[in-house]
Amino acid sequence: MSDADKNLSGLAGSKEELAEKLKNTITLSNFAVMPLFSETWKSIHPAIDVVDGVAYVGVNLPCEVKDDKGRVEIKEFHFLIGSDGSKILCHKEELNKLKIQLRHSIIKLPNRWSLSSVKAWLNREASVNPDELYIAVKTAFETYIEFEDARVYDFLTLWTIGTYFFHCFNAYPYLYIGGTKQSGKTKLLTLLSLLCHNAIFSNNISTASAFRLIQSGRCTLLMDETEKLSNPEREIDFRGMLYAGYKKGALVYRTHKDTLKPEPFEVYSPKALANIRGIEDVLEDRCLTIILKRGKNLDIVNREIPLESEVWQQIRDMLYVFYLSHFHELGEFSEQVNLLEEVGLKQRELELWKPILVLAKFFDKYLKESDKESSSLSAKSTFTSSLFNRILDFAKEKAREKEVENRTETLDLILAQTLLLIVKEDAYYKVKEIRDAMASCFDEPQKWLTTRWMGNALRRLGFTEKRRVGTGYEYFLKLSQVQDLAERLGVESSKSSSSSKFTYSVSSLNTSIPDIYNTLREQLTEPFYDHRAIQLIAQLRKCDLEDAKKVWQIFIEEGKVFQNSFGLWEWVK
Repeated sequence: MSDADKNLSGLAGSKEELAEKLKNTITLSNFAVMPLFSETWKSIHPAIDVVDGVAYVGVNLPCEVKDDKGRVEIKEFHFLIGSDGSKILCHKEELNKLKIQLRHSIIKLPNRWSLSSVKAWLNREASVNPDELYIAVKTAFETYIEFEDARVYDFLTLWTIGTYFFHCFNAYPYLYIGGTKQSGKTKLLTLLSLLCHNAIFSNNISTASAFRLIQSGRCTLLMDETEKLSNPEREIDFRGMLYAGYKKGALVYRTHKDTLKPEPFEVYSPKALANIRGIEDVLEDRCLTIILKRGKNLDIVNREIPLESEVWQQIRDMLYVFYLSHFHELGEFSEQVNLLEEVGLKQRELELWKPILVLAKFFDKYLKESDKESSSLSAKSTFTSSLFNRILDFAKEKAREKEVENRTETLDLILAQTLLLIVKEDAYYKVKEIRDAMASCFDEPQKWLTTRWMGNALRRLGFTEKRRVGTGYEYFLKLSQVQDLAERLGVESSKSSSSSKFTYSVSSLNTSIPDIYNTLREQLTEPFYDHRAIQLIAQLRKCDLEDAKKVWQIFIEEGKVFQNSFGLWEWVK
C-alpha cells in the first residue's frame, strides 16, 4: 500500500471514529456526555493493589509546593509507588492525564513504610532477601509469645506476611486467638499491630470508621475480646462485616445516616479476633484457630514489647519491599497448590488454608535448611522437613480437630435427645441402659459407643454424681438439668402430657427428604445458622455430617432457603 493509500485509509478511519463519537454523545446544557464501552482507564486501589502486572503501594509524601505567585509551602500528597519504579501523584489532574481512576477515596493513615525506604526503592537501591524477612518476622513471635507447638510460629509468620498479599487471593482466613486470662492474647494482637499491613484496633473506632478504613485502606482489623459488643446496632454491623469479609468482592450495605440511601462497602480484609469465651459456628468456619496457654518460660512471658523500637519499622520496610519485589511469583505457586490433589483438605478448609500454603511453597524456594528448623525455645522438637509440608500437616491437624468438634456436638445432641426420652424423674440411671437407648438411634452398631464413652460424655455435659453398682456405674440425673441441657443445645422437648418425646423424636429418624424439609421448617422458625440445620438433618437421617451437608445442598439448589445479609439462613415463603 502506497503512502497516499495509507493516509486515505487513516483519514477514513478517523472520520468513522468521529462519526461514532458524535452519534454516542449526549449534549446537556453545560457539558456533553459520551459513554465509554471499553476499559481504557486503569482502576487502582489507593492503598495496595496489583493492576496489569504492576504492584502499587500508597504512601503520603511531604512535598514542596510553589504556587503561581512564587509562594512555597510544604504539603503532603498521596502517591502510588509502583513495582516498576513509578511514582504517581494522586491528584485529579495527574490521574486524568494518565487515565487512572482510584477505586476508592483516599483515607489518610500514618505512613507504615518509611520515607527513607521509599526513596531507596525508587532509586533502585532497596532489596530484601526472603529468608532474612521470614526469620525476622518469625523471631519477633518467638521472642515475645510462647507456644508448645513450634509450627504455630511458622503459621503466624506466614499469616502476617500474607496481610500484604491478601488481595491477590480469592479468600483470606481470619485468625481466631483463644485462651484463658493472662495467656497473652492482647500481647499477640499488639505484635500483629506492629507487623501487619495497615493494622488497626477496632475497639477505639466507630463502626462507620471501620467500614471506611477497610474499604479505602485495606486495613488488617484487630478485635480484642471480640468487641464486647454491648451496643446491639454495633453488634449487627460488625457481624455483617465479619460474615462477609473473608472473601474477595464481598459487599455489605449500610444506610447513609443523612440520605437514608444504602451504600455498598467492600469488607474483604485480614482480621484477627481474640477472646476467652469462643466464637459462634458461622464465624468459626471463617477462622483458623490458635489457642494460647499461660506460658511457663518467664523470660518470654514477662518480656515487654518495646513499642517504640526501630526494629518494627525496619521489618515493615522489608515487608513492603518484599511485596513489590516478589508479588508476581505468587501466581506460579498458587497454580502448584491448585494441582496438588494430595493436599487432603476439603472445601472451606482448603479455601482458607490456600494463601498460607502458597506462601509456604514460596518460602521453601528461598529458606536455607538451617532456617527451616525451629529456633523456638519452647519447641519440643526440631523440624527438618520443608516448610510447606510442616504447614500442610498443621492444616490437616486443625481440620481434623474441627471435624471432631463438629462430630462431638452432633453426638451431644443425640445424647440429649436420649436423656429426654428416658429421664422421667430425679434418680440414678444405669450407664449401660443409657448407652443401649442411644445405640437404638443408629441403624448399625457403633463400636465407639461404649459405657466408657458414655461415662465421659455424661461428665463432660455436667453430670458428675455417680455410684458403683455391681460391675457397672449409675449416674444421678436430674430432670431439670436434662431439660436445661436440651434447651442449651437447641433440642426442644414437647409439652404434650401423653409423651415426653422431643419434637424430632428418635422414632422419626431416617425419614424422607420431603419429611425432613417439613420437620426443619417446623423446628427452625427464626433465621438460623446452616450448621444447626445440618446437625438436625444428620440426626433425622441417621447419617454423618458429610451426607447431611449434601441434603442441605439440595434445599439450597432447589431454592427452598436463602442467606440474608447477616449470613443467616431463612426459608423461602
